[in-house]
Amino acid sequence: MGLLPSLSGGFIKLNVVFPPLIAGIAYIIQMYCTSPQVEAFLKGLPVPVEKVPYVVAAAFPPLIFITGIVPAMILAAVSPDGYDNKSPRKTKAPEYLAERYPVTFWLQCAHNNTIECATMAAPAFWVASTLGLNSLLFAKLSSLLAIARLAYIPAYGLGVDALRTTFFALGFFVITLIGFAPIFPDTILPLLGQALPIKSK
Repeated sequence: MGLLPSLSGGFIKLNVVFPPLIAGIAYIIQMYCTSPQVEAFLKGLPVPVEKVPYVVAAAFPPLIFITGIVPAMILAAVSPDGYDNKSPRKTKAPEYLAERYPVTFWLQCAHNNTIECATMAAPAFWVASTLGLNSLLFAKLSSLLAIARLAYIPAYGLGVDALRTTFFALGFFVITLIGFAPIFPDTILPLLGQALPIKSK
């Protein structure tokens, strides 16, 4: 694992690395939102474009369930005592997993973070739905969030913290844009390469 890229380090390293990381994420988001290929893909899905964000939102509970059951099954297979369902939080306690089963620990952390991601996404999706964020842009951003979240889980499980942090930050900024774009469209939409809605006189 030592040969893999890492964002671990001191204050200077973090402040050198994070600005270009954030700039790269901003570039990815803008390119994704302006890509005709992404638009064509979304319009070719078996659900209408306007329902894509709701599919993403509805997929979070099953994803949380799956990411939670995987560490339990791994423990059941590799632990000498199997999985103790009577004391699941003790069985999956960080101090126990981190030392004995690091990959299982990372997958459990990915599960915990997916719950946290869902709690961040919920109010942003509510704001976007209530204030009427453009349906195509909403679909693009929510699908990018889904990609970032699905990529985050294996990156965490493999212990590649640079990729994990990149995907987490990508998801975080996408969620932030989903929530604030309908509130401040004049500021945010141009940053995403989107035309401003025509205001009625």
